[in-house]
Amino acid sequence: MAIKEDDPYSVSQRLDIQNILQGLLAKRTLVRLDIPGHAVSIISTLLDVDTRKGTLVLDNASEDSLNTQLLRAPAIRLQGMLDRVMIEFTGPVQPVMHDGRPAFSMAWPEQLRRMQRREFFRMDVPASNPARCLIEAPTLPSGKATFPLANISAGGLQLIDRSELLASHAVGTIFDECTLDLPDVGELDVSLRLLRQTRLAQDGDKPLLMVACRFFNLPANREITIQQYVGTLERAVLARRWGNE
Repeated sequence: MAIKEDDPYSVSQRLDIQNILQGLLAKRTLVRLDIPGHAVSIISTLLDVDTRKGTLVLDNASEDSLNTQLLRAPAIRLQGMLDRVMIEFTGPVQPVMHDGRPAFSMAWPEQLRRMQRREFFRMDVPASNPARCLIEAPTLPSGKATFPLANISAGGLQLIDRSELLASHAVGTIFDECTLDLPDVGELDVSLRLLRQTRLAQDGDKPLLMVACRFFNLPANREITIQQYVGTLERAVLARRWGNE
């Protein structure tokens, strides 16, 4: 992530960066680690911020294959919410031991972005308990199609489009007739506005089309329901992490 000098969201003062990192640590904030342009991401937390060395320590993944890919990447992106403000920066990670367990070490960034956003923190949807979205539209080959969710927030979601059924749809396209099927919640009627399409590289396979959408004219009661579902996903991640400490 190259930060422009005139970027209004850029933070470059070392003391400010230190305070932000220590805030993420103190609040045990969940952060997202991913490789930009690749279908690799994990949810992590800060374990330590070393002010003397200028390094931070992060939880690694439970899957060795994900850890290997993150360690091989020239840079990974870290994103997390601190007081409803998105913190984002990039840098390489190195293997390290922390309290007798494998973890990631990362140098403090020289710059980071601090962006005020309305959306709540995005949570990955576990493949073991998938959520899906049915889109009904005459532009689809069969008039409708169901897509698994990669992640979701109170502001929108990202769909996995393995058959590239949405590839020809323009940014800004509105799908009025959509049905979210969320585990332990049920079905919710929503409208979606297509934001962007990204092809993510996969090891030994063709790129995977990911379609980001924003909820369009979402009623307040359904936003609350979705927010509660996102909270359930977050608590499940925290419970697994704290249970291993």
